[in-house]
Amino acid sequence: MADLDALYTKVTTNEDGAERASLAKEFGEALKAAGPLSIVQMKLMSKVSASLKEEKNVPAREGAILAVHEMHNALGHHAEPHIVPMLAEFIERFDDKVKLVAQAIEKMLIAFFQSVNPYAAATLLPYLFAGMATISWKQKVGSLKLLGVLAITAPTQIGYLLPEIVPKVTDCMWDTKPEVKSAAKASLSECCTVIHNPDVQPLVPTLISANANPKETTQALDALMGTTFVSQVDRPTLAIIVPVIHRGLRDKDVQSKRKCCVVVDNFCKLVCDAKDVEPFVEKLYPELKRVEEEVPIPEIRAYGAKAKATLVKAIKDGGGKVPDEE
Repeated sequence: MADLDALYTKVTTNEDGAERASLAKEFGEALKAAGPLSIVQMKLMSKVSASLKEEKNVPAREGAILAVHEMHNALGHHAEPHIVPMLAEFIERFDDKVKLVAQAIEKMLIAFFQSVNPYAAATLLPYLFAGMATISWKQKVGSLKLLGVLAITAPTQIGYLLPEIVPKVTDCMWDTKPEVKSAAKASLSECCTVIHNPDVQPLVPTLISANANPKETTQALDALMGTTFVSQVDRPTLAIIVPVIHRGLRDKDVQSKRKCCVVVDNFCKLVCDAKDVEPFVEKLYPELKRVEEEVPIPEIRAYGAKAKATLVKAIKDGGGKVPDEE
């Protein structure tokens, strides 16, 4: 362990950037030879955390990041349990005042997310959501980039988690910083590549844009109204449609409510698994019930009743519970 400790100290104290990179590779090779247990034995991640906090010491911060990068290169999935708990600290470095350090963290984290175990996606998301919610626009952009990478690494898992992802990324699309808006749109576009419903795929750019711009809700609803749903509607497909429908149902315009009811009635007939519709029941059911009971125009109330009945059938057919009947 003494050799590894000494090598880590060299990585985080050498003033020459090229030599730090070379020493970090040497450190990674030494870790590989010593085995994954050595990470715990030398308390490496505690050392890394301390190094990252040295605000006036660039070699310490960049050296620590390079050491972790080479640790991951050398040990692969064995390094993941040690990196994941420190993601919040790493994401903070996107905002490092020294460009060299910010570049190093971006390179390290992108490499990590490109090769991470796909089944870790649900564990990683809270760290990314926290980064998106910070006041630092650089941390927001960095977290959104990582989410886009994760969508490529773990498409099946991101598809399942899309109902959680869409609202969080949509919030960033309303950010005042142009860089954040752009990163959010790119990230959500990448996440939506997991949508394979052929009826909805051509509409995804329109739906993404409508999520970002409420004024485009009517245009998106018209596009959905013109869609003939013939393929199974699954969880990822609903994740991008429902926010637009929810906004339309809450609109004062009764024609928007009518369009939403027609679309819900159409796609709910093709939901095969109640678990797919379950995350959206709280958004859809109360609004459809409100249309059925409160809109003064009988024709629109009838549309609301029909859509609600179709939603209830989709829930019950899959063994789910209707809110009023729980």
